Amino acid sequence: MKNNDLELRQEVFKSDAIKILQWMEDEEITRYLNESPNVCSSIRNTLNSINLPVLTHLFNQNGSFYMITKKDESIGFLKLIPKGKAVEIVIVIGDKEKWGMGLGSNAIFQGLKEAFFYWRVDEVIAKINFENERSKRVFKKVGFDVDRELKKEIQYNMTMNKFLKIAA
Repeated sequence: MKNNDLELRQEVFKSDAIKILQWMEDEEITRYLNESPNVCSSIRNTLNSINLPVLTHLFNQNGSFYMITKKDESIGFLKLIPKGKAVEIVIVIGDKEKWGMGLGSNAIFQGLKEAFFYWRVDEVIAKINFENERSKRVFKKVGFDVDRELKKEIQYNMTMNKFLKIAA
């Protein structure tokens, strides 16, 4: 999937896994993520034990995983995770030099197309930490609405009908 020079790529190469590991070890990048505490050791163990150039199958076990690339350079990742009749979207721009350039909203929009047109879901949700102002801004910019407040985060949502109006 391409939009300008930003692409969501489903193939995850070993070089991508190395970058993901570096991003996941950076507290500034992961501060608001809800990843398992052992995600870094899991990626490290995978890199040390599996000698395959493509690791796509390992990253797609709980949904769909996409590398966000700009001019073929991996700058982040996006996940779509099934949640009943909805899909949860998670996005990380790991390349901090690319923060604030509108790439997150572009990637989210592409992820929405994937969720609504290929997965055929009625709703996409995003759970965002109360303190994560950057994520709250980008999801509102794309058109998400506040759905409800949870214990540690705010749940935003986008329906298929609203997306079709925005995309038209």
